[in-house]
Amino acid sequence: MVRAVVLVDTEPRRTEKIFDSIKGLKEVTAAMQVYGEYDMVFIVQSINTVGIQNFVKSLRQKHGVLRTVTLIELAV
Repeated sequence: MVRAVVLVDTEPRRTEKIFDSIKGLKEVTAAMQVYGEYDMVFIVQSINTVGIQNFVKSLRQKHGVLRTVTLIELAV
């Protein structure tokens, strides 16, 4: 399994709607709204990096998402 942390910056008036539409997706193992440079953090899991890539692509297409940062966990 591949895990990643996805940081999301949104338009302020769209944050709640975006968060609610993402937090229940099958790839999401944890979801948090946060204060600071980003508005939300998702911990996601997939069988490979392609699954992570597809999750982030679909997230970036949501109206109101301004930017994302994805941090993929290294297998050590």
